[in-house]
Amino acid sequence: MARFRRERWHAKLLEALRHQSPEWRRQTAAALQHAARRDDIVIYSDAKTAHPVAIHLLPWLLTRAQSFYIQALGNRIRRVLNRVLRTYLDDQALQEVLPFSEDERVWLARLTPKGFPDPSTVFERFDTNLVADEPDWARTLRILEFNAVGIGCLHFMPVANALVAEHVLPVLQTAVPEPMLRPTADPRLLLREVLEAHAKAIGRSTCVVAFVERRETTPGGADEMLHVSRFLQTQGLQTVCVDPRELQVRGGEIVHHDLTIDVLYRDFSLNEILSIDKHGGQVDAIQHAFQRNQVVSGLTGEFDHKSLCELLSNPEFDRYFTPSQRRTNRTVIPWTRLIRERKTPGPSGHEVELPGFIRDHREQLVIKPNRAYGGQDVLIGKEASASGWDQILAKALSEPNGWVAQEVAPLPMADFLDPDDVARLTHEFVTIGFIATPQGVAFVGRASPEPIVNISRGGRLVPIFLIH
Repeated sequence: MARFRRERWHAKLLEALRHQSPEWRRQTAAALQHAARRDDIVIYSDAKTAHPVAIHLLPWLLTRAQSFYIQALGNRIRRVLNRVLRTYLDDQALQEVLPFSEDERVWLARLTPKGFPDPSTVFERFDTNLVADEPDWARTLRILEFNAVGIGCLHFMPVANALVAEHVLPVLQTAVPEPMLRPTADPRLLLREVLEAHAKAIGRSTCVVAFVERRETTPGGADEMLHVSRFLQTQGLQTVCVDPRELQVRGGEIVHHDLTIDVLYRDFSLNEILSIDKHGGQVDAIQHAFQRNQVVSGLTGEFDHKSLCELLSNPEFDRYFTPSQRRTNRTVIPWTRLIRERKTPGPSGHEVELPGFIRDHREQLVIKPNRAYGGQDVLIGKEASASGWDQILAKALSEPNGWVAQEVAPLPMADFLDPDDVARLTHEFVTIGFIATPQGVAFVGRASPEPIVNISRGGRLVPIFLIH
């Protein structure tokens, strides 16, 4: 790994691409864009208009040691969270740091009459600021947030990796013969292993999977679930992709038409099911599936609030963790607090008045909605005016527990060939997500010229390869 850091492989590979002919670069970028449309790597601005997601020609490189470290870290954090969150319904402190609406609490109680089931399987993505080729990458690594329900890029990322492996990797390996580069794990195959293991653990003799999401097209949305379902069919898994309202309970089993379903993989939140129920939609099958522990991610995945980082970073919750776990939390979780009028330990450990601290330390903080996604309404203090910062702080204080303040964890920046004009360079922020399971770890690379990096906001896919 020392050699990897010293060689600065990102710069070497970028130089190799820049030495290719302008015609090759243009043709390769065009081929990736064509393939993105062909393979449905697209974001919808409305029901009929799809836009291809740009794929960077230049891959991001990780070492095997980094991969092993990150896999172990993710699995360890999930085991701890499943243990802690199991007591949520009887623990006022947990309910305050991970707040739900009254309707959601009623549903949680209805779905867990005997407590949270075991196993509580969660398939999630941790989003980080991993700086792969720096000597102190492990010390600076921060987990910025958790995504545990219907995580994005399960289709986009492995297809983008395969396209770059086909069109770009041979040229890079000719120009830079050492080290050998290999694609990272396919998250769809990791998901298959998780689903099969869960089906077995709950006593199912088969593993027929329903990929379940509301099938309406929304602006900024994609149709990844359908493609993941179809891909796993090619791998021998029996799957369907359905709307939650299309499932029924018949003879004690969940069915779709005449097909008995063993496990649901969901891309819907509990709040979405409440909305369907209130509008007269059929949700009995979803309730039945949760009560019989037939859903991945299970109910502990519902706690992927931004304030989960407060649970892990606030010393007021140290009693839930061992000394070793507390050290891990302090190392990888940035200081995070639900915004409301209160006193709380600041980043230095000294007690602060939270609103005043947020107001006075704008450049060190970011404010985020606690339960939104896609970069929605995120405000980075360094990018905001003092008046804009005060305005969003006032809004957050008027909606207690709806927003969090988090210590800024700087994202790495790197040069890429601009997918829109490969004759020039673009300097972009990079965020690396990882999906850790007992069987392996997959990565999601995204980049953007803007500091809020998200595919639905125009972000680009960054292929990720392992140094082998």
